[in-house]
Amino acid sequence: MIEINKVIEEKRLWRVKDEFGARIALMAPLEKALRKEMEELKEVIVEGHLACEFGLPADFVVVCRTDPDVLEKRLAARNYSKEKIEENVLAEMLDYCSIYAEEHYSGSKIIELDTTNKNPEESVSEILGALKGTRQAKPVDWSKKLMKRVFSRKGKKARPG
Repeated sequence: MIEINKVIEEKRLWRVKDEFGARIALMAPLEKALRKEMEELKEVIVEGHLACEFGLPADFVVVCRTDPDVLEKRLAARNYSKEKIEENVLAEMLDYCSIYAEEHYSGSKIIELDTTNKNPEESVSEILGALKGTRQAKPVDWSKKLMKRVFSRKGKKARPG
């Protein structure tokens, strides 16, 4: 397994930290390093949210999703700043990784999985089922939560048009 965050750290593929203290990866060198490691290993799993940013050679791509309310609590427990939590929760609500995976991995089978209340074994079972065709992959949609969040901040009820 290749863990993207470990590659960034071990190869020092970052230059600065953002306003939240997160390291900003050097994307072109990171992609080159990932491709090299993938060539050496042949069959490999690449883990990390930045994988959606590249078009790495892949037979399939799994995008693990988490309910935004649960994600918010998890990140708060890790002492993330309010701004960083908001950035991550909005990215989840806006399907950021799913959209970029579809853009960069068009020839691959993309499996989107809500892992909110699943342990790793349950998630693996669902992934394997989707690969074998015994489980129908269902898109994850947090748009109702997004609308509720947007309109609650404006003091209005979410109503179409």
